Amino acid sequence: MIKYFLAGLIFISQIGLGLGQNSLKINIKDGNSQEPLTGATILLKGTNNGTVTDIDGMAQLTNIPNGKQIIQVSFIGYQTLEDTLIFPFTEAEIWEISLVPLAEELDGVVIESTRANRSIESIPTRVEALTDEIDEAASMEPSRISHLITHSTGVQVQTTSATSNGAVVRIQGLNGRYTKLLKDGFPMYGGFSGSLDILQIPPLDLRQVEFIKGSSSTLHGGGAIGGIVNLLTKKAEKNETLLHLNRSSVGSNDFNFFASRRFGKFGFTNLASYQLHEAYDADDDGFSDLPKASKFNFNPKLFYYPSERTTIYLGGMISKEFRDGGDMKLIKNQEPTIDHFYKDAQVSSRYTTQFQFDTRIGDNQKLLFKNSLSFFDRTIDIRQNSVGDRALFSGEQVSSFSELTYSYFSQKHELILGLNYVTDKFTEKDLGTAPTPRRNQNQKTASIFINHVWEMTPFLNIESGLRTDWNKNTSSLGEDEGRFYVLPRISALVRYSEKWTTRFGGGLGYRPLTIFNEEAEPFGFQGIQPIDYLNQKTEQSYGLNADINYRSQFGDKILLTVNQMFFYNQIQHPVMLQVISPTELHFINNSDNLISQGFETQIKLTFGAFTWFLGYTYTDSFLKKSSENQSLILTPEHSIKGDLLFVQDRKWRIGWDYEYKSSQRLSNGSKTRDLFTTGVVIERTLDNFVLFFNAENITDVRQSRYESLLSLPNNTPQFTEVYAPLDGRFFNFGLKIIL
Repeated sequence: MIKYFLAGLIFISQIGLGLGQNSLKINIKDGNSQEPLTGATILLKGTNNGTVTDIDGMAQLTNIPNGKQIIQVSFIGYQTLEDTLIFPFTEAEIWEISLVPLAEELDGVVIESTRANRSIESIPTRVEALTDEIDEAASMEPSRISHLITHSTGVQVQTTSATSNGAVVRIQGLNGRYTKLLKDGFPMYGGFSGSLDILQIPPLDLRQVEFIKGSSSTLHGGGAIGGIVNLLTKKAEKNETLLHLNRSSVGSNDFNFFASRRFGKFGFTNLASYQLHEAYDADDDGFSDLPKASKFNFNPKLFYYPSERTTIYLGGMISKEFRDGGDMKLIKNQEPTIDHFYKDAQVSSRYTTQFQFDTRIGDNQKLLFKNSLSFFDRTIDIRQNSVGDRALFSGEQVSSFSELTYSYFSQKHELILGLNYVTDKFTEKDLGTAPTPRRNQNQKTASIFINHVWEMTPFLNIESGLRTDWNKNTSSLGEDEGRFYVLPRISALVRYSEKWTTRFGGGLGYRPLTIFNEEAEPFGFQGIQPIDYLNQKTEQSYGLNADINYRSQFGDKILLTVNQMFFYNQIQHPVMLQVISPTELHFINNSDNLISQGFETQIKLTFGAFTWFLGYTYTDSFLKKSSENQSLILTPEHSIKGDLLFVQDRKWRIGWDYEYKSSQRLSNGSKTRDLFTTGVVIERTLDNFVLFFNAENITDVRQSRYESLLSLPNNTPQFTEVYAPLDGRFFNFGLKIIL
């Protein structure tokens, strides 16, 4: 029923508007930088007649009567302009406007995850973006993006293994498999690499992080039931060299280097990083709470600009990681004994290519082609008991992504048509203990999609989308027949005034079955059976969300933003792990629906050099059973996070962050205690040098302070559920050199 309802709304949203008497073309720019302002509002004062600028700062106002008329131009963070014009207006073909920024104006953020490339203020889809937080997070955690991602409310980084420290991203209480990670719009290829993705991405080359919470399969295909996280990297737009050195009290040594150059029609960026992490035992129980690790990343990109309208880039990534956790004696290469036997050793390699061709056709058309290939290899070797039994699992994941989109821009409409083809093939290696049949998987998805943004009035924008996926899955047990999924989606933005706006929307989603779920990680995939695609159902969902936003500037130094958002997600046929015996584990469909519902409250206040943020999330996630609902494990019902930041440009950056989590349910039915963590980061800039010091988890919240991490069957941390930090209090310090 919901599918037809959404499809009907999308059909209604395609209706056109009428023509007017006079028209006025307007180009609006920033008064200082002369950069175009996307999403600025133009209004014929005293009427409801208005329009909004496109990505080039252009707009056309129609239906203007003859005679003297007042035109009002406004954009959040800029001084509102009013001017009186006499129509017919013949002074210039295009009316050029330069708006004056307020003293503490925040830079306009252009969103790329929806492909519409509109400002965050004007896009109907609710999107959150992190920009300034990236530098702060890089000082706190320079080797991975875990800390950066948790700056957004309703987002949780969940550790999947107490020894290897694998982790996934959860949004709105849903398991990590429902979050899709993108980098510059390219999939990060989860699957076998899923629990290592966020651990292997350094933040030094990032310029923006975007979150779309709730069902996003219409935008980016299967797997985006809970939402997407899109990591946007820096472009070759300016000359920049940054060297980042870090040392932490828990044994991490980091070296990161980023360079960007532009010369004529060519440019390049390059990120190189190396981390050497010593094994760290926070509670002195003889087992590592942080594994011994060495990790290398190399990510060059070459840009070519044959004209002002065309950009081509070719990129690549090479990543290699060695990770050893478990008994500290074995990590130090001592021979196993009857008392010291447990070790979790993992080796992974990733090789990725990226190609993008982006060109404008005329003034209002655009063509974009993307392609990437990814080769991921990972081996897990867990020595489980004193007898020497091992969980061995190894394989190669080969993935490809190709997408062609055509965009058309007009006065009030933006239309995006696209074709997409994605493959993901996993082949299990034979290490001498491989079962029969092998856990091989092959997934193929072909898609066609259409997205449409309609500026109905200055006060109402509609964004609608329709995607059709054909998905086929094959495993060692057989294959399905190939299935079609029709995925409508619609969002609306209502502007009551410059201060008050509302967004609401909803859509359908789906996720193909796979053995690569976070529940399988502690087992090292030992005993996990292949998916029987012919007899199992695809997980399908629908999601709804709505928010109301208030934003106001007081004088030229105070900016207040308040956002209240509500969400509801329902997943049909959710996949659960069924343990029949230690050597036979199946992922099967559950007959109960999985529900995630709740709300988020965000408050952000900027006062001069100070910025204060507070976010609260209420999450109610459960399996809806006929008798009594069953809450999901490792999901806090209440969560508070925030920070206070002081920034004095080119001198000081001082931040204080804090997070509270209410108790969480464990798989044995018990409840954990509430948790409160807090930390401080200080940066001092001296010319081209930045010194930083970070004190994290000052309250020394650590799971081993409340209970032993050792669990059955072998009295090791292998099957321990992680609900609190494992490393406890730690400090890190370092140096950034800007050249």
